[in-house]
Amino acid sequence: MTALTATRTELLRRRSAIAFAAQGRDLLVDKRMALVRELHRLDADVSAQREAAAVLAREARALLDESTADEGPAAVAAVASGAANGVVAEREDRMVVGVRVVTVQANDLRRTAEERGAAPVLVAPSIEAAAEAYERYLEHVLRFVALEATVRRLTEEVARTTRQVNALENVVIPGLEEEAAHITAVLEEREREEHSRLKRARERRRVPQDRPAPDHPPVPRPDEEERR
Repeated sequence: MTALTATRTELLRRRSAIAFAAQGRDLLVDKRMALVRELHRLDADVSAQREAAAVLAREARALLDESTADEGPAAVAAVASGAANGVVAEREDRMVVGVRVVTVQANDLRRTAEERGAAPVLVAPSIEAAAEAYERYLEHVLRFVALEATVRRLTEEVARTTRQVNALENVVIPGLEEEAAHITAVLEEREREEHSRLKRARERRRVPQDRPAPDHPPVPRPDEEERR
C-alpha cells in the first residue's frame, strides 16, 4: 500500500471518495439496466425487420426473374444502367439512453421511370415492377442497417459500462475502503498510546501523595540536639 498520511482529514477524504464512487457505480448500474431494456426492445424489432427484408428480397428477385424472362436480359440491363444514378439518404445522429447513435433517413427511395432516366413508354411494366420492388427493398435495408448499427452501438456501451462497474466494485471502492481501514487503525492505535501516556502521567503525579508514612520518627540532626 502507498504510504498514507494517517489523519482525520485524510480519513474523511477517503470516506467521501467511497461515497462518491458508490454513487457513480449505482448510476452506471441504472444506465446499464436502461440499455439492456432498450436492447431487448430492439432485438424483437431487428428480428421482424430481418424477416421483412428477406421477404422483400425474394419478391424483388422473383419480379426481376420474371421481367428478364419476358423482356430479355438486354432490356433489363438498359433500364438498370439508366437508373444507376444513386439515391439520397440522410445521416442523422440521435441519443438513445444517453448514447449517441447514427440513423439513416431514407423514407422514400421509390422513383418514377423518368427519375430513373428512362421514358415510361419504353419501359415494360414487368421491368418497372421489378425496379419498384428493389427500391422498396433498398429502403428497408437502409433502415435495417441503421437499426443493426444502433443495436451494435448499444451493445458496445453495455460492455463498456459493465467494465466501469466492475472496476469501481472490484478495484476502486475496495482500495479506498482498505486505505480508510488502515488510517482508522493507525488513528485508533495513536489514541490508545495517548491514553496510556496520560494514564502513566497521572499515576506518576499521584505517587508522592500515596507514599506511606515511616514506621519510626526521624532522627534529629546534631545542631537540633545542641539547641535542645
